[in-house]
Amino acid sequence: MLLRKIGLVILIVSIAGFSFFMFYQARAIELIINDEQIELENPVIMEDGELFVPAKSLFEKLGAYTKWDSDNKIFSGMLGEFQIHLPADSYEVIIAGETVNWNAPVKLVDDTIYTPVIPAAEAMGAFAEWNENTREIIISTPQEFDPKRENDQEGPLLHVAYPPEQQISYYADSLFVFGTTQSYSQVNVTVNGEPVDMLNRKTGNFLTMVDIPRGEEFTILVEASDGLETTTVERSVIFPKALESMPEEPLELHATHLIPGQDQVLNPGDTLRIVARGSPGATAHYQLGDGSYIKMTELEYPNGPQGKGGIYTATYTVSEYDAPASGLSDTMTITVYLSRNEEQVSLEFPGTVAFFSNTPYKIIEVKPQPELKFGGWFRIIRDDYYQLYAGTRGGTGYPDNVAAYLTEGTHFEAVGVSGDYYRVKLEENELYLLHKEAVREIENKDFLEPFLSDIKIKETAEEVSLHLVSDERFPFLIDSGTDQLEIKLYGVRKDKDLTIPEMPSSVKDLSLEPLAGEPNALILTVELDYHITGFDPSWEDTNLAINMNKPPKIKKENPLDNKTIVIDPGHGGDDSGAPGPGDLHEKDVVLEMSLYLRELLLEEGADVIMTRTEDLNVDLYERPKAKYLSDADFFISVHANAHASGANAVDLHGIMILYNYDHNEDLADIMLETVADEMGLPAMSTWKRNIAVTRYTNFPCVLVEAGYMMHPEDNWHILHPRGQKEFARAMKEGIKEYFLSFD
Repeated sequence: MLLRKIGLVILIVSIAGFSFFMFYQARAIELIINDEQIELENPVIMEDGELFVPAKSLFEKLGAYTKWDSDNKIFSGMLGEFQIHLPADSYEVIIAGETVNWNAPVKLVDDTIYTPVIPAAEAMGAFAEWNENTREIIISTPQEFDPKRENDQEGPLLHVAYPPEQQISYYADSLFVFGTTQSYSQVNVTVNGEPVDMLNRKTGNFLTMVDIPRGEEFTILVEASDGLETTTVERSVIFPKALESMPEEPLELHATHLIPGQDQVLNPGDTLRIVARGSPGATAHYQLGDGSYIKMTELEYPNGPQGKGGIYTATYTVSEYDAPASGLSDTMTITVYLSRNEEQVSLEFPGTVAFFSNTPYKIIEVKPQPELKFGGWFRIIRDDYYQLYAGTRGGTGYPDNVAAYLTEGTHFEAVGVSGDYYRVKLEENELYLLHKEAVREIENKDFLEPFLSDIKIKETAEEVSLHLVSDERFPFLIDSGTDQLEIKLYGVRKDKDLTIPEMPSSVKDLSLEPLAGEPNALILTVELDYHITGFDPSWEDTNLAINMNKPPKIKKENPLDNKTIVIDPGHGGDDSGAPGPGDLHEKDVVLEMSLYLRELLLEEGADVIMTRTEDLNVDLYERPKAKYLSDADFFISVHANAHASGANAVDLHGIMILYNYDHNEDLADIMLETVADEMGLPAMSTWKRNIAVTRYTNFPCVLVEAGYMMHPEDNWHILHPRGQKEFARAMKEGIKEYFLSFD
């Protein structure tokens, strides 16, 4: 009898212990909603790796109305347009009127409906994730990212991010308006009485397009209404009229619409364009110094046909008689005269002109790289048209494009000056600008006569190295392709006995030929049997060395192991970047994405360098500075996009990838495809652009535009921590796919 009692006690204790263990295990899984630990009427269940929670507790804590249909055994949760119907013991559920198959069924356990927690939370517009380490189900709703309510707002929350509070001039006839109202609500938003084009009820973010008339102040009236109260925000924009001709009377010349706008130093053969704006229908002449009066032609509009538009233009070609036998001429003013009948007005230009004899004006050398910053760009002038109403570099009136970033120590012959820039002529019909602060003058040298005596080439496991042996430094430009370099050498004489060296195994071909149509230039083409991942030009005394990097060696099972990756979170500090619909801006979200990306890369065994880890000002030209890059295998700059004026912001959204050099085009394609696919967002395009943070050539370098800050489909991912983590994972996968492409 005693033994039977003891056995019964042991059994009871065992059952109690087992029950306690199961209860403890269940209670050890916590449910966290918006950082608050939720007390549940019944514990969490984990079965076959799937987490189940009582549906009633979950939905009511999310603010939803719940209903139990006992006849059909269907549990429902409703929060405005977020509606979900859960049939008991079924994999098929109904979300917003559509039948969806889940991986795990809804369960009826002891009269309590249990739902798979993560898909149910997401169906109600929330983010949900399982933290196995802390044994927490973490759910957050967009409400925690609603901006602060304005003090005078008593109705629904309404924050208009664009257009801004101060009146702006907007140069397009279609304006985008975006902002946010209360997330997780049934607030409706109108702009000038019309419903907005897009309203994401999860976030409350809205975006719409508005047509605006030209030439008048236009009011933007944004209203948010919940059916009981309305909040109104007013903005004002103006689309300025097209620039009209000046009135005929009084006779006058415009004080600022003048070309040239800065001092010019020219030599024989150069062309000076002179343009002024004044009263139409007059007669115009210009005068250089005390020289002759030369008639100008009146145009209907800049770059247009002849006519009475008040745009007066002329060109002056410098002849050999203008320049002194040696040295520089006296500086001459440029004066334009406008006359009609007996009346005359005149205006002296801010830019002067001087001429020099037909030899190089100065010999200059590019300064050390850390001193270059914005001055390090080598710009090619576009002389197919001129810009009268916008400033141009050097005041020439001609726009320009970036041709290359300068290499420290390179020598150039300057053929003149335009404002703060030296003029450099490399090819017969191409003129370049090089900022004075990027170079120093070489004293006691009148011209360059570089002599190419030898070409040396060698190969290592990491690179192919090319050495061009010369007696002095010379100008050059490099175009990169996937597996070749084209190196243009300017002003270089070639030794008649120079021969092409024996080529190592990785070099398919090497040729040195005259550059077509250019008597003083050569082109050296190197074709390789591998994909170039970077190239690095530098001067070793007077010899030009160019190292062409081979693809990195990778471990197929872990391609990021031991790779050094530089992450550059865009903007920061005073530079907020693109505005968000609420209190978060581009600088905030890209930093969070970058920090998540760092953690993911570290987990894969990579070494990671960050250009910033806090909300700090980081100089644009310091970001890719050499101190970050000595051992870099990869550089990624993380940004979020903003629409340009006049863009159809509603239809235009998704992922864009920017790169600088052709050898990074494949990288950009891989990143675009991978990030867009991982995020489920449109793959917009890759774009080759000369931008400061991707200017370096010696390693793979790319800039990711992770969706648009103002677009409700994109910023749902951009603004929320889970979305930021998803972007980080997508970028990590893109980097992995790039390295794996070399396997």
